[in-house]
Amino acid sequence: MLLNYLCTSKNITLRMNKLSKYIVFVFIAVSFYSCKTTQEPDEGDLVLSGHILNAADTMLLFEELTPSELVPVDTIYLDSEGTFTLSKHIDDAGFYRITANSANFITLSVEPGEHIKITADIEDMSSTYDVNGSPGSYILWELNKEKGRGMKMADSLRIIYREYRGTRDFVEKRKELRAEYRTIKDQQREFVMKVIDHNITSLASVLALYQYFEDHMLLKEKDHFEYFEKLSKSLCNVYPSNKHVIDLKKRVHDHKREEQQRLINEQNLAAGNPAPEIVLPDPEGNPLALSSLRGNVVLIDFWAAWCPPCRTANIKLGELYEKYQDRGFEIYGVSLDRTRDQWLNAIEKDNITWQQVSDLRFMNSPVVNLYNFSEIPHTVLIDREGRIIAKNFSIDELEDLLLKNL
Repeated sequence: MLLNYLCTSKNITLRMNKLSKYIVFVFIAVSFYSCKTTQEPDEGDLVLSGHILNAADTMLLFEELTPSELVPVDTIYLDSEGTFTLSKHIDDAGFYRITANSANFITLSVEPGEHIKITADIEDMSSTYDVNGSPGSYILWELNKEKGRGMKMADSLRIIYREYRGTRDFVEKRKELRAEYRTIKDQQREFVMKVIDHNITSLASVLALYQYFEDHMLLKEKDHFEYFEKLSKSLCNVYPSNKHVIDLKKRVHDHKREEQQRLINEQNLAAGNPAPEIVLPDPEGNPLALSSLRGNVVLIDFWAAWCPPCRTANIKLGELYEKYQDRGFEIYGVSLDRTRDQWLNAIEKDNITWQQVSDLRFMNSPVVNLYNFSEIPHTVLIDREGRIIAKNFSIDELEDLLLKNL
């Protein structure tokens, strides 16, 4: 028994010694690997380091901004001094955010192998940060600074606006302040254009292209398509497989296709051409075709309950409908509302007695592309044979058109 115990104890001791040596070896190996990934990143790794004021022992998120979503990538741990270092392997250039919360973050445009240094104050990172070691991120920093300058100017105008509200000079002052605001927005747009022109091969220019000022997108395809197209062409040569460049190329292609269709639709909507057929549900859910009103001079009125100018126009339309209905004037109202309740409540409140239809698909309704408009109210007048007389005229001009065509 004792021998067996001693032999067993000896075996256990030998196994424990071997296990202890293995644990020590693993610990050393892991420690060495950890030091290596922290202090000696592989070639091509992105290395972020910096100092965030007022952020001792804080955790931040490192997120990737893809063309369609914000993707969590890693966590950044700040030490007791607010400093941090993060090494990350990335395969391609892209956009990333260092995020404290959804309203407090820094946006970076990075390339593989960059060593980026950042300083900021955690209380408001976007307006206090500085960045070095990344040309693309510096471009975004410049855009951010210029946007901040414009926002301060806009805020000053709002203060003046509130001070003059209710005074005798308010109307004139409001007109002046609106002109100044447009000037600020124009300056922001010119700055963005200049950034793109000077950095036509930088991926950062993609975010410049999509820059907003307050709730206004500064560059739009329909007004500034040349910037979308030339940036796409330039970046396709530098980053042919980059997801952001591929997404921009698709946007350019889609806009060209939509513009071609718009031109075709515009030709089809020329005066004298037959008005495209519309068949949509009426308030009772029954399909009502535009062609069912053939034999009358018909106003196609695209409107919505959420559109104040449309609601104002309904008053005038009611007067004209009552005045000229007996002479063969009809109205085919096409609502672009979101909900049935909104639509029916507006019909009742505005005392609408003429024909109404809607698919309740808002501006996604097929009739928007079919009749080639982007804003409401939009009007089209057709003759008794269903041919277009005029389009996109004001309600004030309608009576003159009726007198000429009834």
